[in-house]
Amino acid sequence: MTRISALLSLVCLTALSACVPKEINQFIGQDPKLVYGPLYLVDQDTMQFDESKPSVDWGMSLVWQGDHYVVSADENTTPNKLTQVWKVVAVQDIPLLHQGQIIVMGNCMDDQVPNSRIVAVADYDQGEAWFDHFEGAWAYDYAQDAFAPYPTEHLLCANPRVGLALDAARPLTPMPLPVIPVPAAITAPVPQPSGG
Repeated sequence: MTRISALLSLVCLTALSACVPKEINQFIGQDPKLVYGPLYLVDQDTMQFDESKPSVDWGMSLVWQGDHYVVSADENTTPNKLTQVWKVVAVQDIPLLHQGQIIVMGNCMDDQVPNSRIVAVADYDQGEAWFDHFEGAWAYDYAQDAFAPYPTEHLLCANPRVGLALDAARPLTPMPLPVIPVPAAITAPVPQPSGG
């Protein structure tokens, strides 16, 4: 009985491992504009091959999958052309967020050096312009065409909600009424007719 249980466990694990890569890889080589439905596309941002030479030929897409998120690295396959054709070159699953977490991507710095290839799950604090507590982070590696776990020790990622007033409704402050000076013609003494 133990041997049969072990065999069934192995079959189940094999079946699960076969399903996971298929789900992860279903987007590889596809045009993100066509494969991600507009209802599921959460965010897109540019990603730099070289931070010192900005371009718009690489990007990241964040997509909701119903029970988790997927982030993809997207490449413009027709650089310097009028019509752009994009393809997904790498995909990373991101677990379902817990309360008090947010996904940040494209605007991170590692030890004060910009790195737009990072996507991270940050502990959200609405009062912070930069997050520094993370549940996990990944970075796209051009050489491997894959996302890899990224260390968070010196990582800072910009809070994309800063300045948008999305977190708390600010109380309306009554605006002071403008002081409008009374026209001089009304305040000047009215000349009296001289009588005769």
